[in-house]
Amino acid sequence: MNPEREKKWIRAGENSAKASEIASALSINSKIASLLINRGADTVEKASKFLYSVADALYNPFIFTDMAKAAGRLKRAIDAKEHILVYGDRDVDGITAVNVIVNSIRILGGNVQWYVPADEGYGIHKDILSKYAAENVKILITVDCGISAVEEIKYANTLGMDVILTDHHEPPYDGIPQAYAVINPKTLNSGYPFKDIAGCAVALKTAQAVTLAFSKEYNKEITLCVSCASGDDFAGRYMKIKNGLETGKAEFKSCAEFKNAIKDSFRIYCDSHAIAEKLVKSNALLKERIFVIENKSGQDIDAFFKNYLSYAFNSDVKMKEFFLANLDLCALGTIADSMPLLDENRIIVKEGIKILETNPSSHPGLGLLLEDILSSRNIQSVTARSISWNVTPMLNSAGRMGRGMLSAQLLMTKDAFQAKNLYSDIIKLNENRRWLQSENIEQFGVLLKEQCDLENDKILIVKASNLEHGVTGIVASQMVKTYSKPAFLLITDGNEATGAVRSIDGFDIIAALESVKDILVKYGGHSQAAGFTIAHSKIDEFKERILAYAEDKITLPARSEGIFVETELKISDISVDFYRQIETLEPFGMGNVRPVFCIKGVNATEVSLFGGKSEHLKFKISQNGSRHAQAVFWNKASYSSMLRCESSLDIAFNLDVIGRNDKQIAQLTVIDIKPAI
Repeated sequence: MNPEREKKWIRAGENSAKASEIASALSINSKIASLLINRGADTVEKASKFLYSVADALYNPFIFTDMAKAAGRLKRAIDAKEHILVYGDRDVDGITAVNVIVNSIRILGGNVQWYVPADEGYGIHKDILSKYAAENVKILITVDCGISAVEEIKYANTLGMDVILTDHHEPPYDGIPQAYAVINPKTLNSGYPFKDIAGCAVALKTAQAVTLAFSKEYNKEITLCVSCASGDDFAGRYMKIKNGLETGKAEFKSCAEFKNAIKDSFRIYCDSHAIAEKLVKSNALLKERIFVIENKSGQDIDAFFKNYLSYAFNSDVKMKEFFLANLDLCALGTIADSMPLLDENRIIVKEGIKILETNPSSHPGLGLLLEDILSSRNIQSVTARSISWNVTPMLNSAGRMGRGMLSAQLLMTKDAFQAKNLYSDIIKLNENRRWLQSENIEQFGVLLKEQCDLENDKILIVKASNLEHGVTGIVASQMVKTYSKPAFLLITDGNEATGAVRSIDGFDIIAALESVKDILVKYGGHSQAAGFTIAHSKIDEFKERILAYAEDKITLPARSEGIFVETELKISDISVDFYRQIETLEPFGMGNVRPVFCIKGVNATEVSLFGGKSEHLKFKISQNGSRHAQAVFWNKASYSSMLRCESSLDIAFNLDVIGRNDKQIAQLTVIDIKPAI
């Protein structure tokens, strides 16, 4: 018998024909191709992009509707040495965003300061703006915050500040702040094709655009040309671009027609040395403006455009340096904010992790943190999972304890001695955070049972007093995992209460907070994680209205748990080599989870318990007399009798590798076990 509650296994659909096509085209295992299809990479082109895209495939920052305006204003500010303030959030996404913008502006010669909130809490605060206005700050750049700060941005305007608002949180339904420029993929008219980038990625795009604003081709017309000889003349197609974006394209039927089209172009890129020579021969002044790029796409001007973008990226030394200096930070923030690791996020995290592994000394504080974690916890490589479980909590601990500037400084400093001192302080804060978290979990747990109907309430709303802020979001997340219901936790302080909210799939907590905005002091966040402030006198009304709102929005979840199983393996599939192929799908995380496999009809042998309290289970499996494979089931000693009694088992698992160098072996990390059907 299964010693725990039954878990339903949900099998992914099979598409063997499509998997075979992708596997053949890309020379990969058909089971890996099936995993790609499950992730939406269901064509050869999509699968190739998923596996092989690098930094030059990132979207152009000028796609953002307001980016050209923002970059132009910041360039003028940097040139004029105007005082610039970067104002960020205190979590990892926020502090990495601050670092990306500040470091980039400093490299460009700008006069920049930065601020991360301390005890005053999330968001922009008018008293802080007043302080910096008195110091003659003329440009305010918000990072990972600001989209809900309508009144605060209005106040910054009255102080004579031009506000460049960069954020990724959900915009208010009744209008966004009146900033000089708004860079947020989730605003209605952002123009950006991918909505789920982190705040640090929005900052990266802004910093990239400002860096490009100092290049020779910035705001200049560029012409691309694909052509073929036509007697003594030539004809073809051309495309006009500015800042890497198409502005128009057309055909031309003669050299004279093409020369007229390019008379105002800063540079011309064509696909033929013969054509380039013919143009220069007819006008020697064109010699310094014409360049030739190899073209394998024939008369396809759109394909040639892609060739040009790759050429421009790979020949731009400053842009390569820009990404080398910032992608590792952006990877940290993207992982920490639980962004889906698909599309552009996948490239950012994949390339950023490479930099973390090969060039950790570029940020001495981060290098120190990684070295400590990898060695003390016997972690063999930097992955999205090792960052999420080990690096993020450490960096977040300072912000949760009201000292977010420490972690921001740790990432920013270039001084190894200062980095060591900062890291020592953060370690102490992390120890305090753990104690505070334990204390809050215990007290909120008691209050939860007193204030909520755990069986019937569709939302958990718990109010506490005399507790320290900082870890409320963590506690709310644990409640969501335990009860599969959204959790609203409030801590009262004087006349107001500050709340943290975490949600379940399908319930938008920003929409819920929007429904009661008339009684909130402020609110903001994502559909799944948010914060708010409310007057103490309004809490009872808040609870009544939120519960009523949820009544027809949430269906109470079934008690059975589901496990999404992607494909079935045989013992012969389980190997270190197959694990290495799975690694090509890294980084794993939100939106690109580690694949879960199943194996059916196996026998368990050599069953044993291990751990300080004999809480873990280790055993070997075989299948129809095959070789053995090793398996481990963490914290599931209760399954030992099933393994010894059942003659045939089905197992759901992740595949891992243990050991070092030439002594590595593949191991099943078990998720669930059932008697074979």
